[in-house]
Amino acid sequence: MEDEEASANISHRIQRVLTTDTARQFTIDELIVCKKNFSGTVAATIVALYEQLGLHDFSARKLKSRHWYLKARGIQELYMMDQKKALKTIYKNTNSANEFVRMEAQTGVIHLTGFSGLRFLDVISYPLTEWQQLKLLEQLRLYGEKEDISEKIPHWLQSTNPSVVIFTLKLADEYQVFSARNAVTGCLVHSHKEVRSQAVKTLIRLADEKTPQVLLGYFSKEPFRSQVLILDALRNMAGPAQAPFIEGLLQHPNDTIKLKAAVLLAGIKENGLQLIEQKAKEMPEPFERIYNHIKFFN
Repeated sequence: MEDEEASANISHRIQRVLTTDTARQFTIDELIVCKKNFSGTVAATIVALYEQLGLHDFSARKLKSRHWYLKARGIQELYMMDQKKALKTIYKNTNSANEFVRMEAQTGVIHLTGFSGLRFLDVISYPLTEWQQLKLLEQLRLYGEKEDISEKIPHWLQSTNPSVVIFTLKLADEYQVFSARNAVTGCLVHSHKEVRSQAVKTLIRLADEKTPQVLLGYFSKEPFRSQVLILDALRNMAGPAQAPFIEGLLQHPNDTIKLKAAVLLAGIKENGLQLIEQKAKEMPEPFERIYNHIKFFN
C-alpha cells in the first residue's frame, strides 16, 4: 500500500511539470532508456508510470502525423512500452509505403506478440531489406519458446514478394523446419536468383539422404557462388552414388570447381586420389597443383 502511495505521489509530481511537448518527449525517452535496462517488476512499474502520466496518448498522436519520422517514432515508443492496445494500429503500418515506418511496425508486432506477429508476411508487398530481415530474426530470438510455424512456411514460400520468400527460407533454416524440405526444394527453380541461392543454403541445413542428389540435379543451373556452396556442403553428405557426376566436373572450365570436385572425389571414390594423380600426368595444368593440394591437406 505504501509503495502504491509513493508511486502515485511521484506520478503526481512529474505530471505537474509535463506541460510541454518537449517535457513529455524527454520523459518518454528517459523511461524507454530505463526500461531497456530492467525487466520484471521494475520494467512493469516503468510501463505503469508511462500510462499513469498519459504519455500513451502523446505517443499515439504521432501515428497520425504526416511526417514519417514522427510516425516511426510513435510506433517505436508504443511497442517499447508494451502498449498492446495499439497493436491493431501498428499492424496497419507493416505495409506502409515508407520504409522506416514499416520497419518499425514490423519490429513492433513481433515485439508485442512474438511469432504470431509474423502474420504480416501474408500482406506486405514492399521488400524486406536484408537489414530488416536480420532485425526480425534477432527480435524473434528474444522469445524463449517458439510457436510452430511449420504450417505457415509453405504458404509464405508461395508469396509473390521475393523478399518474403527469402526471409521465410531463413526462418526454415533458423528453426530447422524439416517438414518444409519439399517446399524449400521447390524454390530451387524460383525466377529470382537470390531466392534460389538462399534455397540452396536452407536445403543444405535441412539435408536428408536425398539432398546430395537433389542439389546435383540443379547444380548446372546455379551461379558460381551457389555451385561452390553445394560442393563444399557435399563434403559432409556425398557418397559413391554421386561420384560419376562429380567426376564429370573435372572437365568444368573453372579451376575452382575442378579443385573442389577433385577433393570430393578423393573422399568418396575408392580410387579417387589415384584418378586425380592420373589426370595430373595427362594434364599437368591445373591437375598437378590440384593433386599436390589434396595430398598436402590429406
